[in-house]
Amino acid sequence: MELLSDLIYIDDYGLLGKNFYWRRREVYNVTEEELKTAGILNDRVQVHVDIIEPLKVADKKFQERGMRIFIQEGWRPEALYRLIKDKRTTKEGKDEIDKLFNFVDMPHALGRSVYICPWDPIKDAQIYTRKGEDGNDALFVDFYKDKHDALSGQYQELQVLMINTMISCGFRLGTKREYFHFDYRPDEPENYGNR
Repeated sequence: MELLSDLIYIDDYGLLGKNFYWRRREVYNVTEEELKTAGILNDRVQVHVDIIEPLKVADKKFQERGMRIFIQEGWRPEALYRLIKDKRTTKEGKDEIDKLFNFVDMPHALGRSVYICPWDPIKDAQIYTRKGEDGNDALFVDFYKDKHDALSGQYQELQVLMINTMISCGFRLGTKREYFHFDYRPDEPENYGNR
């Protein structure tokens, strides 16, 4: 099991989050022991120390709009990538999983990538940014852009807010272009066109 020496827990810095796979063990048929063996010891999110300040700035920008950022995943060890690939491929199929995961670069293994969602601090709940029935296609940038119903417009607006906020803090969309996945790469050009 590989461990990075510069990993920190986000909640020690006032940020909200819970590890996605720890919370959804039953959904993906992953045991607590398997997660621990892969390097995830509890439900707390870890990231590389270099991204904590940019995350705090992004969270402050969300707070100015009455929301918070909830970090659903940060550091994902290579062993967890392998475990999740096996479990989710069995459940969802190879083609679907290949659309969702970057098993070549494994960006989360560096601790500089995060999955985020908006959080309502009053209701203490996630603010939804897509319809579940829209399936995995709705996980990608601009899925709702050309839809004209009010809820789709709200989802598109929230997704663009997430993207623009994170980009303004030095993050870039991940290579799969999921609207919630961001890699900290401040020296690279912005990679989303709706600014």
